[in-house]
Amino acid sequence: MAQEKTFDHKGRMIRAEIETSATPQQAWEAWANPEKIAQWFTDRASGEAKPGGTMTWFFDKFGYALPYTVVDAEPGKLLVLKWEPPQGDTGILEVRIERQGGTTLVKLINSGFREGAAWNDEYEGVASGWKMALAILKHYLENHFARSKTVILVLRPASFNYDQLREYFLDEPKLARWLTTSSSIGKVGDSCELKLRDDGTLHGQVLAVTEREVTVSWKEIGGTLELKAFAMGSQRMLGVRVFSWRLNESETKKIESQIEAAVDRLSVSFPVDSAPNP
Repeated sequence: MAQEKTFDHKGRMIRAEIETSATPQQAWEAWANPEKIAQWFTDRASGEAKPGGTMTWFFDKFGYALPYTVVDAEPGKLLVLKWEPPQGDTGILEVRIERQGGTTLVKLINSGFREGAAWNDEYEGVASGWKMALAILKHYLENHFARSKTVILVLRPASFNYDQLREYFLDEPKLARWLTTSSSIGKVGDSCELKLRDDGTLHGQVLAVTEREVTVSWKEIGGTLELKAFAMGSQRMLGVRVFSWRLNESETKKIESQIEAAVDRLSVSFPVDSAPNP
């Protein structure tokens, strides 16, 4: 049996994984094909998944790009990328894909995060983000593979601690202050039905719940709803992101207007000039 390849991970590591009914090749293409990674994760991407090459992920809505050197790539099995930050250890993103029984396992290791309390917020934020992203990847692979997505992203600067804000994502009375008229979001795998405050209903399933964020599927629009909280530099942000693989332009505008109103209501409870973030 061939020995499994190993890579030079340094610093703190994030590990996450999903199981999916998609094929290993589909899962690999979702990472390695620039067109397909832009259908569930990035806004755009460029480059080829070939060792020694460069792949760049563009997050236009956040105003930045991430260039990666391709360390290794095996179709249907492995993709390893690295980047050199201005400070700290080399970052490595390792994605392994394998078939186990009747399912495909996608394992992710992301390393290079700095040690120490000063970097905890960054580390925990990326860890939450990967759990959310992999949950969306699973949903995309099993329901919308190779379809282009529409994105609605509404963010507001705010002052909050994550535990406090998370209650507004999960608890029925607090969720009703800004997004719904009834219902709450339960555990991963639970069905959910949210009566939206500005018209409409969301029927779906809870895809991911982290210490900071939540994502659910949204049957009516063929997509997902993410309730988000993260730091951009020293400023914390709250908001909502919607992915859809079915909405038309007029439907998108209507939902975007609803989401903007909802996030405005939420941000009132966490004004920027309130107490500093703990």
